[in-house]
Amino acid sequence: SERDQDVVLAMILTEARHLTDSDAGSLYLVEEEEGGTRTLHFLRSQNDSLPDLPRPEYSLAFDDTSLAGFVAFHGQHLVIEDAYDIPDSEPYSFNRSYDEKQGYRARSMLIVPMKDHRDTVVGVLQLINKKSDPGAVIRDELSSDRHVVGYELRDVELVQSLAGQAAVSIENVRLYEEIENLFEGFIKASVIAIDQ
Repeated sequence: SERDQDVVLAMILTEARHLTDSDAGSLYLVEEEEGGTRTLHFLRSQNDSLPDLPRPEYSLAFDDTSLAGFVAFHGQHLVIEDAYDIPDSEPYSFNRSYDEKQGYRARSMLIVPMKDHRDTVVGVLQLINKKSDPGAVIRDELSSDRHVVGYELRDVELVQSLAGQAAVSIENVRLYEEIENLFEGFIKASVIAIDQ
C-alpha cells in the first residue's frame, strides 16, 4: 500500500536485516542508461555498527566483476563466508577500500536478486555480517571473529521470499508513478485544448 519508493526501500532493507540478524545491508536497483546499457545504482544502506555513515552516490557495472553485479547479471544468490577470502578463481571480488576507510570488517554476506513477476532482476539486496548477538558492534577483525556467523539456508529462503515481494512492491510503485505522470499529462493537454 505504500506509494513512496524511498519508504518502500527502507522497509525492505530493514526487514531483511531484522529477519537475518544482519549488522548491515545495502540495496541496488537496476537502471537502464541511454543506449540500453544497464547499471546497478546504489540507493540505500544501513549499518548498526556505523549508524552515521555518509550515503555515497555510485553505480556498479551490470556484469559479474562485483558481488552485486554477479547476482544481478546471473539472477542467482551468493552466500559468502568471508568477503576478504574469495578465491581468485571467482569472477567477482570484494572491494575492501570502503571498510578500510570507515573502520569496518565485512565477513559473511548474503546477496540476493530481486526478481519481479516476469522473472526480471529489478534490484539486488545485499546483507552483511549475520550476528550471533544482535547487539554486537562489528568494527574490526576481533569483533568480527567473535560475533559474525555464516548465513544459513533458512536465511537464504527468507530473504529470497522477501526479495520477490520487494521486487513486486518496487514495480507497483513505479507503475503508480507512471499512472500519475500520465494523468498529469492528460490534465495539461486538456487545459491546453480548452484554452485553444
